[in-house]
Amino acid sequence: MTYRYLRNLRDSKAQRTSELDNLKLKKPSFKNKADYREWCSNNNTDHVFYSCGEGRAPSKRISNDNPIHKIHGVVADYDSPLDWKSFRNKLANACAGIPLPTWASRTQSGYLRLVWEFDSPIPIDPSMYDSFMGYINKSLKMDKLFAGFDKTSLKPNQYFELGEDWIKTGDAIPTDVFHACLSKAVSSKPPESSDTSVPLDVVAPEVESRFPNRWFGEFEVGARGPLFWIDDGIDRDGCQVVEDGVVCYSDRAGKGFMSWGDIFGGSFVKDYETKKLSTLLDEYWFNGKTFFKLLYGNAVSIPKEQLLLELRQAGFSVRVRRGRAISEVEEALLTVSNNNRIDEIAPVVFSSDRIVSYNATRILNCSNLVPVEPDSDGDPAKWPFLHQWLNQLFANSSKNPALDYFYSWLQRFYTAVLDRVPLQGQALLLVGPTGRGKSLLSNKIISGLVGGFSDASDYLSGQTKFNKDLGRVASWVIDDTTSAASFQDQRRATELLKRAVANPRVEYMAKYADAMSIPWTGRVTLSLNMDANSLSVIPSLDTSNRDKLMALLISNKSTNSFPANSQLEATIEQELPHFGKFLLDWKVPKEVEDVGRFGVKSYIDPTIADAAYDNSSRSSIAELVEFFAKRCREIYPDMGKWSGTLTEFQVMVHELNNGRDVGSSRNLEFCRRGMITLEEASRVNNKIRPVMSQGQGGGKLWSIDLSEKYDIGYTSDDKRGHEEAGALR
Repeated sequence: MTYRYLRNLRDSKAQRTSELDNLKLKKPSFKNKADYREWCSNNNTDHVFYSCGEGRAPSKRISNDNPIHKIHGVVADYDSPLDWKSFRNKLANACAGIPLPTWASRTQSGYLRLVWEFDSPIPIDPSMYDSFMGYINKSLKMDKLFAGFDKTSLKPNQYFELGEDWIKTGDAIPTDVFHACLSKAVSSKPPESSDTSVPLDVVAPEVESRFPNRWFGEFEVGARGPLFWIDDGIDRDGCQVVEDGVVCYSDRAGKGFMSWGDIFGGSFVKDYETKKLSTLLDEYWFNGKTFFKLLYGNAVSIPKEQLLLELRQAGFSVRVRRGRAISEVEEALLTVSNNNRIDEIAPVVFSSDRIVSYNATRILNCSNLVPVEPDSDGDPAKWPFLHQWLNQLFANSSKNPALDYFYSWLQRFYTAVLDRVPLQGQALLLVGPTGRGKSLLSNKIISGLVGGFSDASDYLSGQTKFNKDLGRVASWVIDDTTSAASFQDQRRATELLKRAVANPRVEYMAKYADAMSIPWTGRVTLSLNMDANSLSVIPSLDTSNRDKLMALLISNKSTNSFPANSQLEATIEQELPHFGKFLLDWKVPKEVEDVGRFGVKSYIDPTIADAAYDNSSRSSIAELVEFFAKRCREIYPDMGKWSGTLTEFQVMVHELNNGRDVGSSRNLEFCRRGMITLEEASRVNNKIRPVMSQGQGGGKLWSIDLSEKYDIGYTSDDKRGHEEAGALR
């Protein structure tokens, strides 16, 4: 058997020997015990102080820095006088039914020391040493054999002076004896790894994958089997499974405890830890006061106690593992608190990131918007109803079909939602007769492709500032049931619509919560009838608004016959994935493509532009200018153009009406805004009377063309019309 010994008790080098009983070393005589102890600790002493244990570094003394690693046997001191003549008989009687010690020797004090050699060494993890020694002591009755048993004999760092009169008393202890003790120690106090705990249902498949056909039977705590990771052809039992690894019974393993990291490599444990934490970090969040859990896309506040229970359920241990200050559950709680700290919770539709940093704010993205996944086949034969219906739906008033503008506009919108990228686009106006499918197009087809819609009538009309539902979707709709009466403040509605289109963000506000700004680049779709009441809600078509609108006219010839709702909805649901693929493959015509922020040129059907202008409050200024032009021609027949300031215009209107006001002519601000609108409208529609202004820093001079051909209702010149119907240049 292998022993390790020091030359003195200050020596740090552990020599190896296997024949202590044959060593004949002389030692000096000592006057008292103090002299003996001084000699043992003297650096110059060259003697033998032995141990049956080895440290991790076998050639070094066992210490805290070099803990016990392997055991070759055990030693026991009995500090009590002994009758050496009757020793063997007493020993035989005391060891009835248990293995005899292998050696006996006399100590410096003349007392008894026994040594039990193991027939093979056993690796031991330092954390299991005390437990194992407790069971080996009980099995061999070490503390019961003779009086005066010294408990320090069981310490791992105890070294024993060689002593005298070594006599052989028995054989080496059989393997099954100390293996049984080790098995009991494993069951009572299994070793722990400082690594993250990996469940055995994760470990077992890895064992079979890496070491096929090396383990037979269930892979569970307490199961024993071969050293499966060592391919040496030996299949006898050599280890026992514990939660954190395997306890080894054979020194072929090199150590007494092999963690899963030792066997499979650190990356195996790290990958599992990363996976476990990634699940944790995508589910729980903390805003400094409250913990939140994502449930079906909604962030729900939960108490800390519930989070702790859910962490335990997810496999995080409450034990404080060796080498760590806190448990896995507490570590997970800290990880959530530090790594998943958020400022706000809101849906950010056009981002795939769970955390969106916006304006120095960390937003937990709780968007659960699900657009239609495109099919692999976009052939129109796969979406026959939609293809046939869309091809007859729009009126064409320009050289490019209105459908080209619609497909290009919708492709950009669908792509933005599908890929979660912020691509801006115009608001879409669908104007036409009732019963032709405007709401069907906006609510079921456009919104259906992008995951749903929300009614924006109250928000865009200024009736409410709460828009929680609007923030969750990419498509806002206003259908033709909304009358102009809903828009009490036309200017406010126009500004809100412009802001929704032009600004890549929206003020998100739920009830009982503070408003916050979130990124948003969705679309607004208005479905309007051709009556005066509906058309009055269209924003002013001046230069600051026209590029933000896509206004398509529904043809009077389009069908008003549709299948039953259930059949129609089933057909649309079936065809949308194919239509989505068609849109993704759609090649935007060069005449329609735009390099600006909206990607597609604005298109406003001229019929819509005319009707909207005629039926809006903005047409009042045109009627005032109409009165002004006719009266000027009556009084000043040679005047082809009038020029002057707005104040002079007001004064002249007053004079032309015999000193009386005409409508709101006295309101200078009304006249100013109206003249600006008329000036911009006349630039794109040559049927509208030309109004021009010129500023020089001190005010504006206005000019009005008084020609009869611009009178409202004048039709003798059929060459008049839009420069290029509907196209904004």
